[in-house]
Amino acid sequence: MIQNKFNILKGLTMVCIVIATFFLPLKTSLSNIGLIGLVVTTLLSFGLNGFRKNGKLGFFLLFSPMVFFLPLLWGWIYSSLKVDAFHELSKYVFLGLTPLFLFRKDIQAGTFRKYASYGLLAGSFLSGLILLIINFYNFSQTSYPPNWLLNHTFTSFNFLKPLSGMHPIYMGMYFALALSILFFTPIKLPKILKVLAFVIFSLSIVFLASRIIYGILVLLVLLYLIHNLSFKTFAVLLTGILVLGVLGFSTLQKTYLYQKTVNGTLWELQENVGTYNTNQSMRVDSRWSRWQVAIDLIKEKPILGYGGGIENEVLLKEYQRRDMKSSVENEYNAHNQFLGFWLRFGVVGSLLMLVYFFRNAITAFRYQNLLFLSFLTILFWSLMVENVLDRNMGINFVALFGTLFYAEFLAKESKDLADETTS
Repeated sequence: MIQNKFNILKGLTMVCIVIATFFLPLKTSLSNIGLIGLVVTTLLSFGLNGFRKNGKLGFFLLFSPMVFFLPLLWGWIYSSLKVDAFHELSKYVFLGLTPLFLFRKDIQAGTFRKYASYGLLAGSFLSGLILLIINFYNFSQTSYPPNWLLNHTFTSFNFLKPLSGMHPIYMGMYFALALSILFFTPIKLPKILKVLAFVIFSLSIVFLASRIIYGILVLLVLLYLIHNLSFKTFAVLLTGILVLGVLGFSTLQKTYLYQKTVNGTLWELQENVGTYNTNQSMRVDSRWSRWQVAIDLIKEKPILGYGGGIENEVLLKEYQRRDMKSSVENEYNAHNQFLGFWLRFGVVGSLLMLVYFFRNAITAFRYQNLLFLSFLTILFWSLMVENVLDRNMGINFVALFGTLFYAEFLAKESKDLADETTS
C-alpha cells in the first residue's frame, strides 16, 4: 500500500514536470499549474520520504535558482513600496520553491531531465509548427514578393499573435534550449523527426526577429559543429555558409530583419532619446539610453539599492526628468536583469547573479556538460538585454531548468565522490 503511494506520487510528479515544460512555449498559465504541482508533490515527498542531504547548503543557495530569489528577501525589508515588494516576492516564489526538488529521495536527476526534455521538445515543436503554418498561410493570402515574408508583417510580435501574450525573447529561449537538447543529448527520436524539429525550431527563431536570440543561435550551432565535426568538414561548411550569405546579401539587405538586426542593433547601442529606429512613424529611446539612466541611479545607492518592487518607480521618475517620453509611456524597466537587480538589491544582488554564472560555467566545463553550458549561455545573454525574471515566462524557465541542471551536477559530484572513496 505504501509502495503504491510512492509510485503514484512519482507518477504525478512526472506528469507535473511534463505539463510545466510542455506548456512553456504555449500557455504560461498552464505551465504554472504544472510547476505548482511539482512543488506540492515535492513537499508531499518530504512528508513520506524525508529529506536527502544533497551537497552544502551554501552551494545550494548560490548555485541553484534559489540565488535569484534570495535578494528579494532583504530587498523587501527596506523597500519604500512594501506592497509592490511583496507582490514581487510572491511572483518570484517558484525560484525559491522549485529548487527544493534537489532534496527529494525518490526521483533521480536523470529522470527529471528525461521528462523535462521531452516536455519542452514536444511543446516547442507544436508551437513552432502552429506558428509557421499560420504565418505561411497568411503570407499565401497576399500578393507580396517572397522577400516580404521577412518583413515586420510576418515577424516578431506579429509572428507570435496566435499565442496571445507571448514575447519573442522568451519564445526564443525555449526554442534555443530545445535545439540544445537535440544537439547535446542522446534523446531517443527518429532521425527524420530530429531533422524536422531542427528546421522548425530554426525557422521559428528566424521569424521571431530577436537579435540576441540570433546571436545565441549562432553560438549554439558553432558549438555543435566544433564538437561534432572535423576541422576540415567544419571549414568547408563554414565557407559554404559564407558564400550563400554573400550571394543572398543584396536580397536580405532589403528586409525588415536585416534593418532591425544590423541598423537597429547599432541604434540600440548608442545614445538615442526620442529618435527613429526601424519604425519611422514613432520616436523611441534606445536601450543604451535606458541603461545609462539605470547606471546613474545605481551610483546614488550602489550598496543596498532602492529595495524590492521599486525599479520601475525610480526609473520612470528619471525618464520623465530626462524627457524620455517613449520610456515613460511604455513604463520600461532597465531591460537588463543585472542592472535591474543592482538597482533594487544593491551590488550584492548583481554579484550573486555573476557568481551563479561563473561557478556553474566552470562546473559545466568540468563535466563537459554542453547542455548545461548552452542553458547558461541562453540565460546570460537574455538577461543582458531583458528583465527576463520579471515575468512568469522567464521565472518558470529558470526555476525548472536551473534546478534540473544543478540536480545533474549534484548527481555527478556524488558519483565522483563515491568513486574516490571506493578507490
